[in-house]
Amino acid sequence: MNEELIDEDVKQERTIKAHLKRNKNAYITGGVCLIVGAIAGAVLINRSSGGAQFAQKITQVGIGYKVRPTIVNFVERSTPSKPVHLVGTDLYFDSLSDAARKTGHSLSMISRNVNGHIADVKGDVFELLESA
Repeated sequence: MNEELIDEDVKQERTIKAHLKRNKNAYITGGVCLIVGAIAGAVLINRSSGGAQFAQKITQVGIGYKVRPTIVNFVERSTPSKPVHLVGTDLYFDSLSDAARKTGHSLSMISRNVNGHIADVKGDVFELLESA
């Protein structure tokens, strides 16, 4: 019985090797496309974001090259926080997120309110302040 299993494993191994030999060019082409796509994506992100800077570490591996994009310096791309006031009260918050945490309202609803998309958030009206 063990000989049957070993024979089956040998058959499967031969089948896999034959498949790889027949499709070698397709696998190489696919790998090259992946590498080129990763490099192009990293370059485009670096140019468009003004934030993340990528350093390419290219190390020789066998016959080919392996590319590892590494984040060198990441700068947050979000807009600076502006203080928020809950109209009709003496409550002031450092940011929309802070207002959402402390009032229990949804951040997206507060954002929609201060941008004029909705009149109030469950009866509360928020306004953005220009400086702290």
